[in-house]
Amino acid sequence: MNERIMIKGMLADAKKKYKDTDLEASGLVVSIRTVLNPYEEDLTLIDTEKILIMAKRLHELVSTLKELKQKIKKIEEDLNG
Repeated sequence: MNERIMIKGMLADAKKKYKDTDLEASGLVVSIRTVLNPYEEDLTLIDTEKILIMAKRLHELVSTLKELKQKIKKIEEDLNG
């Protein structure tokens, strides 16, 4: 029984981390869209260095989300099966 409680705690932690990471990633998507102003006629004014940094961070976050999704699925299967 004690092991089951530990597993539920791990699941709660993983879900919280997923939610926090998803929130950060969503914020980055909005920020990238803002910097990539589609109405800017002079493309040399777009801050591509900033976009590159944000895109790399977004890539890291999406990779983390994929890992967490798998981890959550496995923990849920362990709890239910």
